[in-house]
Amino acid sequence: MGIQYTTKTVGGILYVEASGYDHCLADVEEYVIGLHKVCLESGVQLVLCDESAVKNDLSCLDTYEVGLFLSRFVPTYLRIAIVFNPDTSFDIRFLESMLINRGQQIRIFTDTASAREWLESL
Repeated sequence: MGIQYTTKTVGGILYVEASGYDHCLADVEEYVIGLHKVCLESGVQLVLCDESAVKNDLSCLDTYEVGLFLSRFVPTYLRIAIVFNPDTSFDIRFLESMLINRGQQIRIFTDTASAREWLESL
């Protein structure tokens, strides 16, 4: 099924509402490549991805591979806040630590208000 998403830009922030299912690295790669294209086309550098409706089936190794892909593909000038469902089985803190250690400005949150606050704290 993959990940479906809608986007809108408000006040210099790209808001992403994602849903669906990511059960392999290819699903995540396709989603990220699509969002990167939207960022380039709209000229935004701040992104808030609400992925709380995304179901996943990623193992620890898959999570590591997602982190490697993001750290290699996503430009470090992008500041990205990702909102996950706190009940997800996805190891979100492992992913966040990996990305921070590789110089990415990507942070993980469990609520939209905190994510927006971090994005706007430039």
